[in-house]
Amino acid sequence: MRKLNPLPGDRVERIQLGISLLLQLAIFGLIVGSLLRQQWSIAFTGTVVLTLTFVPAIIERQLKVRLPVEFTLVTCVFLYASFGLGEVRYFYHRFWWWDLMLHSFSALVMGLIGFLLIYVFYMTNRIRLAPVYVAMASFGFAVTVGTLWEVFEFLMDWFFGFNMQKSGLDDTMTDLLVNIVGAVLAALIGYTYVKGGDSLIADRITRHFVAKNPHLFSRKKMRD
Repeated sequence: MRKLNPLPGDRVERIQLGISLLLQLAIFGLIVGSLLRQQWSIAFTGTVVLTLTFVPAIIERQLKVRLPVEFTLVTCVFLYASFGLGEVRYFYHRFWWWDLMLHSFSALVMGLIGFLLIYVFYMTNRIRLAPVYVAMASFGFAVTVGTLWEVFEFLMDWFFGFNMQKSGLDDTMTDLLVNIVGAVLAALIGYTYVKGGDSLIADRITRHFVAKNPHLFSRKKMRD
């Protein structure tokens, strides 16, 4: 079994946290602006999006772990790019590839988050799974999150008259297929890493996670 060496702290973390905070403030600014213009639907959606930026913090609190700061940054980037740029600044209409890019990127990231959460239990002997099942769990997590986002888009279009689904069923199915591709890639990265192969992405994430959560990876808990 692979031995994990903690990764020392990095000044880049403070920059990433600063960027995340700026993006959250930018979303908050869009909410305030929409309220002043009496654009109630945009204000409501922005409030939901702003709340979603705190999901990594909620996960940390519920699971009593500390996630790599990259997850907070990526979450804020995706939500601002989707709402602030995609909807408010009309990037979805100006760039045909904007929606596909966001879904591909988010699926990969969600798959890696799913892998990390499962990997914690795997490495601390709380569950015993073959590497292929760790990969399948990562895949399922990413696809589930992507599907829930499509439901969110549908509800926004249905209740507030947005156009998040663009061409309707075609857009939804294309997004789901792109989500699956990204989820498969994340699952392959996770599978390769658990099997002992080299993976720059997974290695960096897990090393950061170990450094932040030494109590989870004590010798008594680690798998031989």
